[in-house]
Amino acid sequence: LDSPLPNHSKSIAATYDSEYTVPRCFEHASLCHGGFVLIRGVGDEEENSPNTIDSCADRTGSSSQKFESIFFMSVQSVTKEIMTVGDWVSITTAVTSPTDTSLRPMPADHQFIIHFYYKSDVVSSWKYITSRFRQPGLDSGLFSVKYMLPAGSVHVVRVIYGYGPFIVGPCVRSWEYYDVDDLMFTVVEPFSTVLPSLAPTSSVAEEDLVAVYDTEFTAPRCFDVGASCNTWFKNGGVGRDANGGYENNAPNTIDGCEDYSIGKRGHDESIQSMKVASVDGAFLSVGEKARIEAYVFKAKDTSSRSNPNEKEYAHFWYAPDAKSKDWSHLRSTSFDPGSGGLMRLNLNFTLQPGDSTQAVRLTYGYAESRYMGPCDRMDKYFDVDDLVFEVDHGSIPKPSLQYIYTPHVLSPSPVTETVAKYDRKFSVPRCADYSVACNTGFDLIWNVGDEEPNFPNSIDTCSDSTGPTAHKFESVRYISVRSTKDTIMTVGDWISIIARVYSPNDKSLRPMSEDNQFILHFYYTSDFEPRWKYIASRFRKPGDSWFEVKHMLPKGSLHAVRVIY
Repeated sequence: LDSPLPNHSKSIAATYDSEYTVPRCFEHASLCHGGFVLIRGVGDEEENSPNTIDSCADRTGSSSQKFESIFFMSVQSVTKEIMTVGDWVSITTAVTSPTDTSLRPMPADHQFIIHFYYKSDVVSSWKYITSRFRQPGLDSGLFSVKYMLPAGSVHVVRVIYGYGPFIVGPCVRSWEYYDVDDLMFTVVEPFSTVLPSLAPTSSVAEEDLVAVYDTEFTAPRCFDVGASCNTWFKNGGVGRDANGGYENNAPNTIDGCEDYSIGKRGHDESIQSMKVASVDGAFLSVGEKARIEAYVFKAKDTSSRSNPNEKEYAHFWYAPDAKSKDWSHLRSTSFDPGSGGLMRLNLNFTLQPGDSTQAVRLTYGYAESRYMGPCDRMDKYFDVDDLVFEVDHGSIPKPSLQYIYTPHVLSPSPVTETVAKYDRKFSVPRCADYSVACNTGFDLIWNVGDEEPNFPNSIDTCSDSTGPTAHKFESVRYISVRSTKDTIMTVGDWISIIARVYSPNDKSLRPMSEDNQFILHFYYTSDFEPRWKYIASRFRKPGDSWFEVKHMLPKGSLHAVRVIY
């Protein structure tokens, strides 16, 4: 750039770019939006249809007044400064839904879905961010998601809004009703202009998480620590039929507790969505208040039932250790049936010590008794669902790196690869020079506990299990970080984190329960985000010793990675 960019917010309205056939913001800005004209409508009624860079088209012939449509899109830096590689940005969209779907087939697996995608240049492939699920009449139709800007000067975001089964793809042509629109914008690259070739796996904001089905726990699960964990109506329904269910992945419980199969979606009692969120908006942490939010479907008509004058009961349960499947009763409440429609339930509780993986359960049904066990069926109309989530258990330290992000000018001849030296200020091995790669060598962290040089080698005094020796117990022996492009590590680049570990030869004296295994956890932090962020985990099998994960460098000039084995 010929001149410095301003530090204050700058909002720009996109104009239509005939070359790429999409709305585009040509100038650098803190916010780029498509206004309420460029993409309003769907199909042939949309100006400059289809408003996509690859000709992915809407479901043609639809009317924006009768069918799904996107009428607003924007992308904005969360810091409200000029959008720059390594920044977190927020994609916001406003959608409308049809007022009448009575003539449509309404299978149990169909729902209103919004998919979010991005690409960091016009020729690369689309990268999936996340999805949202709309409930007409229950939300405003305004949705927002966050992602981190990778390297690249011209970016594109895509929103797909339609009605159908949950299918992920940048152009879901199998949906019968959908609208798809793109928005192109310009990003500042502070250092490199080389684009990464790896698809991101950890660039979605961790604060508000959407659960996915976990085959281990056989229930919806959020794998990272966040401020909230939400099923987003994906498992709405109750029971299962001969072909596997009215409810996706039924029964969605960690212990096999099943719904009563006579219940039917849209007619009888069913749980539609569940969410766990911190009350103060911070990360879910032991000792802090959390809230369970659930939407349930009330029965429309109970007059034909054998006991038509009973009540509907909702029982909340909590397992501080999801692996133990030991449920504690939180609260029960009752309602008069017969009104039909969705009803929202809320309950506050305190997150207890136990395990980092915890679970909540809601049982909802029609019964005589107010208090039931965690899997006691209530008459013939009964739905039970679990949600598994992660909690900050004190094992995610909070370092206090007191540095302010400022771009640095690289030296003309940077060091290609650096071997770390012990840094007394931070109490860890550190590479002080810019480089393609940085490693600990095989001396600085070789052992474990008191036998490790400069023990504990962590910036926040998180310690090993003291006493054991490296030849008898687990130890991390080597860590390195390297640019995947073999260029100087730069904000927005992808790096490989490589670790070598040692495992004991003799485990005969240990308890060997089925849920114990050799696990490596990878974390990172930076001076711009002074809190450990989870990257991924690996599971060691006999004979393995080298492990690798990839991570995109966020904004910040001083970074740290952590390996726990």
